[in-house]
Amino acid sequence: KPSKKMYTVTAYIIFKGGNVMAHVISDECINCGACASVCPVECISEGSEHYEVDASACIDCGACEEACPTGAITQE
Repeated sequence: KPSKKMYTVTAYIIFKGGNVMAHVISDECINCGACASVCPVECISEGSEHYEVDASACIDCGACEEACPTGAITQE
């Protein structure tokens, strides 16, 4: 039986050189939706080619990166 992970998230934004840090989804995305289902702030939605992260809403918690079965999600 798969275990469920609980994520505790503190709302924060990380700045690097004045830009908001966020996660991005590459073309390796298989559109499974695993990332969107674990995002605590619901900033991931289905795009025209693959799922996309709304960088202005992303809190950089990393839950999506851990959930992605293909490794298509990385920090920007």
